[in-house]
Amino acid sequence: MRILQGKKVVEAPPDWRGRFDAAERRVVVDLGAGDGRYAYECARTDPETLYVAIDPDAETLADYAFRASRKPARGGVDNAVFVVAAVEALPPELTGIADLVRVNFPWGSLMRGLLEPRPVVIAAVSSLLKQGGVIEIIMSYDPAHDTNAFAGDPLPALDASYLLSTVVPAYEANGLNVTTHRRLTQDEALAVPSTWGRRLLHARPRDVYFLSVVPVPPR
Repeated sequence: MRILQGKKVVEAPPDWRGRFDAAERRVVVDLGAGDGRYAYECARTDPETLYVAIDPDAETLADYAFRASRKPARGGVDNAVFVVAAVEALPPELTGIADLVRVNFPWGSLMRGLLEPRPVVIAAVSSLLKQGGVIEIIMSYDPAHDTNAFAGDPLPALDASYLLSTVVPAYEANGLNVTTHRRLTQDEALAVPSTWGRRLLHARPRDVYFLSVVPVPPR
């Protein structure tokens, strides 16, 4: 598994997961983390929780990974980890690690996989959860403007109708129960410490939806 130490990509030590588990702290995974701002900012305000930012682009993650690596007096934190990986190829070290998986304003293949939705992506996101874990997704998609959101044909606009007719049933068919889905206010959406999210929201008014999702209990 590749992680960032400062701005350098290195292989995680063999005992990485064991040391992580031994800490016995709540774990939040920021999947599709972009520049990693969400994990870094949350780690600063919530030192009792371990935050894991996951994104395939090491260069994009590098700035906040470097900030996290500095001394505490200069804004460094010891409860944030930056992992270089795509949702399609998550390292086995991350299986069952998260109390909460957070996806903020996904883009690219992750966005398509959550919107279409694609079983392989749903399974990958679910694989990160501990027993009793929760997935929270904040997303926005307007095919008239988000023409570069992902490869392939555009999908219908993300609205309440599409959520109820397509997203919720597909998640249920793949073992996930959508317990909450609602449109966020502009202030709620802007309060999320996501660089990409704020860029989207400041570009033009858009609908943003929040979903809380849990695995369906085994019968």
